[in-house]
Amino acid sequence: MIQRLGAHNHREVIGLLGGLLICIWGFVGFWSWWEYTNTMSSNTRVLQQLTAAVQAQTHSLFKQAESLLIVTSHWMADHPNQDPSKSPDFIAQVNKLRKASNGLLDVRLVTKTGEVRFVPDQGQGQNVNVADRDYFLAQRDPKTRGLFIGQPLLGRVNKKWVIPISAPVERAGGDVALVLVIIELERIDSVFDAERIKPAGTIGMVRTDGTVLFRSPMDPKTIGQSIAKGQAWGNYMSVMAKGVYESAVSLFDNRPRLVTFSRVDDYPLVVYVSASKEDLLAPWRRHTTIFAALAVLLSIVSLAMSSALMRALTLSRRSEAIIHSTDEAIVGKSLDGVITSWNPGAERMFGYAAAEMIGQPILRLLPAERLGEEAVILEKIRRGEGVEHFETVRVCKDGREINVSVTISPIRNSFGHLIGASKIARDITAQKMATRQLRLTASVFNNTGEGIMITDRAGLIVEVNEAFTRITGYSREDVLGNDPGMFRSSRQGPEVFQNLRRALLRQGEWKGEMWSRRKDGEAYSAWLTVSKVRGSSGKVRNYVALFSDVTVLKLQQEELEHGAHFDALTDLPNRLLLSDRLHQAMTMCQRHGRSLAVLYLDLDGFKAVNDQFGHEAGDALLVAVSQRMQAALRDVDTLARMGGDEFVAVLTNVENIQDCIQMVTRVLLACSEPVHIEGRDLKVTASIGVTMYPQDNAEAEQLMRHADQAMYEAKQGGKNRFHMFDSAQDAEVKSRSLLQELIALGIAQREFVLHYQPKVNMRTGAIVGVEALIRWQHPQKGLLSPDAFLPSIEKHPLSEALGAWVVNDALRQMGVWNAQGRTLPVSINIAARQLQHPDFAQHLAGLLAKHPEVDASHVELEVLETSALSDLNSITTTLQDCHRLGVRFAIDDFGTGYSSLTYLRHLPVEVLKIDRSFVRDMLDDQNDLSIVNGVIGLAAAFHREVIAEGVESVAHGQRLIELGCHLGQGYEIARPMPADQVLAWCATWKPPVEWTVRAHEAAAQAG
Repeated sequence: MIQRLGAHNHREVIGLLGGLLICIWGFVGFWSWWEYTNTMSSNTRVLQQLTAAVQAQTHSLFKQAESLLIVTSHWMADHPNQDPSKSPDFIAQVNKLRKASNGLLDVRLVTKTGEVRFVPDQGQGQNVNVADRDYFLAQRDPKTRGLFIGQPLLGRVNKKWVIPISAPVERAGGDVALVLVIIELERIDSVFDAERIKPAGTIGMVRTDGTVLFRSPMDPKTIGQSIAKGQAWGNYMSVMAKGVYESAVSLFDNRPRLVTFSRVDDYPLVVYVSASKEDLLAPWRRHTTIFAALAVLLSIVSLAMSSALMRALTLSRRSEAIIHSTDEAIVGKSLDGVITSWNPGAERMFGYAAAEMIGQPILRLLPAERLGEEAVILEKIRRGEGVEHFETVRVCKDGREINVSVTISPIRNSFGHLIGASKIARDITAQKMATRQLRLTASVFNNTGEGIMITDRAGLIVEVNEAFTRITGYSREDVLGNDPGMFRSSRQGPEVFQNLRRALLRQGEWKGEMWSRRKDGEAYSAWLTVSKVRGSSGKVRNYVALFSDVTVLKLQQEELEHGAHFDALTDLPNRLLLSDRLHQAMTMCQRHGRSLAVLYLDLDGFKAVNDQFGHEAGDALLVAVSQRMQAALRDVDTLARMGGDEFVAVLTNVENIQDCIQMVTRVLLACSEPVHIEGRDLKVTASIGVTMYPQDNAEAEQLMRHADQAMYEAKQGGKNRFHMFDSAQDAEVKSRSLLQELIALGIAQREFVLHYQPKVNMRTGAIVGVEALIRWQHPQKGLLSPDAFLPSIEKHPLSEALGAWVVNDALRQMGVWNAQGRTLPVSINIAARQLQHPDFAQHLAGLLAKHPEVDASHVELEVLETSALSDLNSITTTLQDCHRLGVRFAIDDFGTGYSSLTYLRHLPVEVLKIDRSFVRDMLDDQNDLSIVNGVIGLAAAFHREVIAEGVESVAHGQRLIELGCHLGQGYEIARPMPADQVLAWCATWKPPVEWTVRAHEAAAQAG
């Protein structure tokens, strides 16, 4: 009965809800349709009004164009012998009509051959032929002769999009065949753009044959298109009388549009106004969305209310079903203890049928020793005191006593009066037995010597024993609810955890050794067993871990293993471990296509330290040096002691030989630093042999032998250095050595010569000196520039010898020119190695003494800024000593290095030379121009002369004069030349006239 009533009520609720939803959404649908219809109707009227206005404007415009054609044709017919371009009367009539059209119309006269003969404001044409145009061809065909509206085109005179309108000229004389009136589309667009509906509205003009003459906003891609073949054009023409068409897809932008049309009277034209339906319907969509949202809200409220009502009906039915189906005993009794209801659960629990117990006193279920318990409970219920939950014992029909958990709730009538109580009893006999068993298990759990940790199926800790706390230092409260990962030690790799998870999934158990972490952070080793615990359903319920501390045994084992693989003195890897790591590194190189380097190191001078200060000092020195070498390497590299004072390093992931050299250099520096031992500073160096794999494609032992051989080469080369065992590098070294030998031979055989490049004052044209530039007259290769040979001797003693020769030969040539009656100051480039020689000033004084005819003040030494002068104090002293001799100094290539300002502050130089790279590009590169201007400003601020290299054009000189730099050298002035050509060049040199003019202008502006 209850279920039938519930089902009936459910159907009524669903029917009511359905009717309400139909009313709500029916209203929304009707209103949306009505609003859509009104919106489209009102927008159609607006577009039709705009179309009428556009049609009127278009008709007026073409009438004006026709008038202009007629006036022009009549004038030509009436004046057969006059040139219209020279007739003030004709021009005045044309301009009057053009002005009346607000500049929208223009006129052209075209000859029989298609030549344009007249263009207003220009007179005769511009040699433009239009014989191929459709409007010209139409006048030659009797069928189309007359007023003709041509296809829009890009004008050949004004280069603008126009609509051409032509008419024939009936003239007795002359060669003019037709009159052409053009309408500029850009001007029409400016007129119609204000009238179209923004943002996506359009206004267009189409010939009745489907040719698009104009579309606003103007789009050249649509001009002249033919739309006559499309289905849409047929649809337009079919509704032309109606003047309205809704397009599903626009001909031009694929957007649904509302379009209104109108024919233009007297002309084969159609104008239209369109607007995007998306824009027109935006208010309708907004209103519809609001109404739909309100309908959704009302629907949700209706659904919620219906759902609540149905849940109440369901809950009532479910409660009745629960009472009949639950395993718990639900018993109702009156205030005097008589049973009033007895559910099937009570029948199963106590063994009595409902007919046996209803009307019987509840005391029938109580054992004799608990009869007073029920009286107390009944009294509390009568007084309104709560008796919610308690545990007790009850007697079943078969005489068994069972433990039950009882919950009591009062029963009240509809007026709220207490009439009895309801008892819910649950059999907890098995639970009580399990509790006793758990107490026994807990006793074992807390008294075992092994640590025990229990987690739930998610891996969160639910219980630990006292041994766990004793071993780990964590209390029970510290760990409950946490993940066992909190004990993870950094000493334990991830592979153990992967194996553990895999074993638990496959076998349900894992045993093994694992490093963990105590609460104080100390790592300890544990022998661990982890097992799954399954519930009655067979699913995993818990995980149990048993472990014991085996740290002491583990450490003893590790010490034995460490001693087998590490050197006892330095604690570096020994030969055995080195071999293993080298093989692994070579395998990784093969797998990933990378390189490694093997370094064989031998300490220079260690034996002497060991013999002089004893083995203890020697051992301390070995330890200190090994630590420094280790610090100089990366974590991924290996440093091993081979015995005595020999070490081997394996450098992995070496990108290239330069990276290898940098790391080897760091090791050399680390070895060479003094070590303070027992109050003494002990110093050794290292000789290092280096080989790279796979460049040296050998086995591991062979690689070490190659590195050992290279180490002996380093020792023979002078110690405290390294040598690369590399065939390619050996070839390069041999090539450099051969070139150095040839340079030395060239110096001895006088193969080197000096060329000279003049320096001038661009403002006055005066020659202020020359720069000496070395060249090598090679017997086989011809004349070589410095770049071909100077880099090979940059750090070689030959650079000093060659530099001394340059200074001496330049001084000699200055003496020759003096004897010829010409005094020319000479600039000489000085290498860093030569300038940093402690006897440089003394040597220069000796060279000047050999050439007494040379005035030292005419000698200028150019110091390269990029020469990396290491000791500015000593360099400054050297320059000051040279100053006392009368020699001047210049900083060459100023601005190309990081230390320009440092040099400028500290070095006593008179001249700054702006590097040619900045001067060359300053005309095109604003950054280079700023640098040049900045150097000129610095020179002025520090009271230095400034000269620009790289003056390669007249424009370079003009710009430099404007910036305030008057001295220059470069190809525009002269290329470097042999000494015997210099005086002849000086005799013929004249500065460009532009420089002189610019100098006068600059002087005038300054004045």
